Amino acid sequence: MTYPWIIYEPIDKKRLRAAREFVKLVDGKYGHRVELDEKQLYIKITPGPEATVDSILKIRDMARAIALGFDPEKALMLENDEYTLAVIELKEYTDKPNHLRRIKGRIIGEEGRAKRTIENLAEVSMVVGDNYVALLGKLDDVEIAKRAVEMIIEGKKHGTVYKFIQSMKRRR
Repeated sequence: MTYPWIIYEPIDKKRLRAAREFVKLVDGKYGHRVELDEKQLYIKITPGPEATVDSILKIRDMARAIALGFDPEKALMLENDEYTLAVIELKEYTDKPNHLRRIKGRIIGEEGRAKRTIENLAEVSMVVGDNYVALLGKLDDVEIAKRAVEMIIEGKKHGTVYKFIQSMKRRR
């Protein structure tokens, strides 16, 4: 079955190097054409004649991971059905710039320690962008990390959040 549509994933200029590498790695994979428009700043995905909905969604999620700031090796983990990508939109929690900075500061922590601790305990990769937090990992781990980030946004103490992650990981 041929899919008559094309997917465009916008990217920031600062992500061009990663996008170039990603396109080299996945162009032709699953029979899809994947191109980078460096002037318009987007990754273009054209499904091939052998395309399945599953393969289209995988390529799209990988391109989205690149656009969010993950490196190509991490994005390619999404080929595995056990892995997923989740995005927490920080603007859903506040519309005040100072509050947004404070929330991001709490998530990142001093010298990035809070972010690294969440990544290590939950076994996920995390990118903190201007208005979002993106999580990539196994589905159960991403769900735990997502809840942990939400707890930090809600103002919970970091120690409480770390104990929550450890408790949830032990249960699974």
